[in-house]
Amino acid sequence: MRGVPWLLVVVLALSFELALCKVCYDDVGCFSRVFFTCHHRHPESPAKIGTTFTLFTRSTAGDVGVGESMDRKIPSTITTSKFDARRGTKILIHGWKGSMEGYRWTGMRDALLLREDVNVIMVDWSLGARRQYPTSRANSRVVGRQVARLIEALNVHGGALYIDVHIIGHSLGAHIGGYAGSSTHEMIGRISGLDPAGPGFGGKRVRNFCRLDKSDATFVDVIHTDGELIAMGGLGLMDELGHQDFYPNGGTDMPNCYFSIICDHMKAIAYYTESISKSTPCRFRPTTWAPKWDNYKKGIQTRDCRNMACPDMGYTASPIHDEGVFYLKTNKYYPFCQG
Repeated sequence: MRGVPWLLVVVLALSFELALCKVCYDDVGCFSRVFFTCHHRHPESPAKIGTTFTLFTRSTAGDVGVGESMDRKIPSTITTSKFDARRGTKILIHGWKGSMEGYRWTGMRDALLLREDVNVIMVDWSLGARRQYPTSRANSRVVGRQVARLIEALNVHGGALYIDVHIIGHSLGAHIGGYAGSSTHEMIGRISGLDPAGPGFGGKRVRNFCRLDKSDATFVDVIHTDGELIAMGGLGLMDELGHQDFYPNGGTDMPNCYFSIICDHMKAIAYYTESISKSTPCRFRPTTWAPKWDNYKKGIQTRDCRNMACPDMGYTASPIHDEGVFYLKTNKYYPFCQG
């Protein structure tokens, strides 16, 4: 019986600790801080993160860099905009220390609009992404919820179908896509993860809810370009996350990336943008397929893609092909595709 009071103290202490481990924001709900997991830090408030959503269509393309601001809490920003549910919707999300300014994301936006008549929504959370990495990583959870709520608003006020939503995210933006996909009322169509962030997300002990996972969308394709160990400067990860995981040049060191620590990490954006462009008819075709990365490393159950229908890497990847791990080589300079 002596142990009972102590047990009660422990239970009360744990209850108090759990109460302290949750933070709630009116806009996006509550976030728990669970020690010994990926979620061991509270995210900042939506006001501090300052996420913005900007819509671009072919109708706005004439005004260089000018889009329409969208706010899910103000339905008129959707209903009076040039958003058209009959078109597909592409949502672009940058990563740590990034923003939607600069040639990488504007180049992808323009390539998408040139290829197809689509809605392109650029998600800028640069204020929350400029923090120290652990804080930005925590902030990504809030941004994921914000993206999910926007998708739901597009469905309610704009008539968008969840299946027509395609998120394209780089680094932490890839995991934001996963958080968004796991938070919507219905499953979205596709998430393309471009070298998903590695620090804090890698390893077999990391739970699926902590990072992008193939359960987050009907189809999840991932490009790995900087999966080197963190100690060696790697910013991505080698773990399989999607239905189709592509490892160009082995997934760690990209050609012509010798002097910049972020070059490998950013190459995923360059490869993906090139796969969108019709000016280069070449397709990123894998040379080898394996059901698992471990199998590929051991040479077990690998097959030559020249003798089977392997999916393309990038924008034209398709769920009609086999799931698994795919390997291919790229050129050192643009155009990167070898066909």
